[in-house]
Amino acid sequence: MAWSLLHSPFMQSILSLVPSTLRKSLEGPPASPEDPPVSPSARLPAEPWKEEADRWKQLADKTAAERDQLRHETTQLHSELQRLSQDLDQAKHEAEESLNAQGEELQKQNDALKKMDKEVLNREEHIQRMGEEVSQREEHIKKMTLDVQQLEVEVKKMAEEVKKSDEEKRVLGEEVTRHDEESKKKDEELEKLKEELRKALNNAFEEKQQKNSVQTLLDTRQLEMDELKLVAGADTVAEDDVLKLLQKLNSDIVQTARATREIFRLDKSTRANGKAAMEAAGAIEGWVGSALPVLLSTQYRGNAVLLQAALQAMAVAFSSWISSSYSFMHEHDQILDETYKYVMNSENQAVLGRWRALTHKYAKQGMPNLVDELTKMFITDVRNLLLVAGSSTFQIDTLISRRRDGFRSIVESAINLRKAIGEDIVSCDFETVLIHPGDVFDGSGMETAYESGSKDSGSGAGKVICTSAMGLRRCKKTKMNGKGENQWDVAVLQKPQVVLESAILSGSS
Repeated sequence: MAWSLLHSPFMQSILSLVPSTLRKSLEGPPASPEDPPVSPSARLPAEPWKEEADRWKQLADKTAAERDQLRHETTQLHSELQRLSQDLDQAKHEAEESLNAQGEELQKQNDALKKMDKEVLNREEHIQRMGEEVSQREEHIKKMTLDVQQLEVEVKKMAEEVKKSDEEKRVLGEEVTRHDEESKKKDEELEKLKEELRKALNNAFEEKQQKNSVQTLLDTRQLEMDELKLVAGADTVAEDDVLKLLQKLNSDIVQTARATREIFRLDKSTRANGKAAMEAAGAIEGWVGSALPVLLSTQYRGNAVLLQAALQAMAVAFSSWISSSYSFMHEHDQILDETYKYVMNSENQAVLGRWRALTHKYAKQGMPNLVDELTKMFITDVRNLLLVAGSSTFQIDTLISRRRDGFRSIVESAINLRKAIGEDIVSCDFETVLIHPGDVFDGSGMETAYESGSKDSGSGAGKVICTSAMGLRRCKKTKMNGKGENQWDVAVLQKPQVVLESAILSGSS
């Protein structure tokens, strides 16, 4: 067995590293029948065997180093373990065949050695040394065999590890494949969910657009309804409240006129036909007519009844102008009045009332201090009237300073009436009623302020000098008749009070 292992390919590869002289000494010279027997001491000196042992030890160390290097290389070449495993199996098979062949060869050599032992029985000492050397070599070979066996075990372990690694790779591959399949399924489910989400978003967007369209339509309809309500409007003041405001205004006018008359003083030194008086008369004609200033400055100068009537006529006309004016500027009011007439002929009462309410509300924005400015205008006209009636400038200033609050109260009441009939009521139109100076008295449409003491029914007795208290009538557009003409429902709620010439005549007597 030892000799067969010695002649194996593995040992031959190791012996190839041994110097040729030493290898020849190990193998021995070829046997020749002609050669004479050689003594053991002559065949192999003792000293070279010792050196050869050292060389075998170095060879073993080198083999161990190569084994470590082989392990290291095996670890580095982990990726080629499968191929190496197959190569190792093939190498193992070849090694077994080689070992078998070498075993047979060693067996033959062993038989030859036995023959040689029989031949050299007389050389016991040499054989004994040879036996010891052979034993040592066998020990060394055993160690090398053990190393080879350990290497084979390690190779098997490595093969098992490779197999295990392959199994783990296979399991891991299966898991990866399973995960890939699951991931693919999840991707497909995700794509389906995305598609469903996309459809849901599109549906939601379409629903939102429809909702926005519906909301826009609703907002438009609501705006139209609001505009319709705004146009149609609703009264915020009742008819009875309007009558109360009118009655308060007339009452303020009567009280202020009476209080002013009581403190009025005639200055006989003032010329009735003076320049100042004539200019003052021209300034008040627009309010009280042309006859009243003439009476105040001539035969009825200083007449208390006529003076109070003139003061009331002045206040009534000024208050009526306040209640019906849009902007308190003649040019603007004229344009707006003309426009209002067109609206009256074309629109229904709701539109008509709303147009008038909005115009009254916003056309006055040019006069922020409305009460103060109108009071100032009113006092200027009162001053002119008192000057025509024969009072001096000093007396007029004193009187006005004492009665300024009364004049302001008249203006405030007129502004309140204006707001009520001009802005707060749209279902109908309210108009203040004044009688034109010189008109004949008609009891169906007016009342007398003072009872006439004269029974004369002459032409002058029944004539109106001025209006002393405003009347009120309600006008409402109902519909158009078949001829395309507007129809109005007109009702007089309160008749105006007038002063007749007969009352002045009886007062002067």
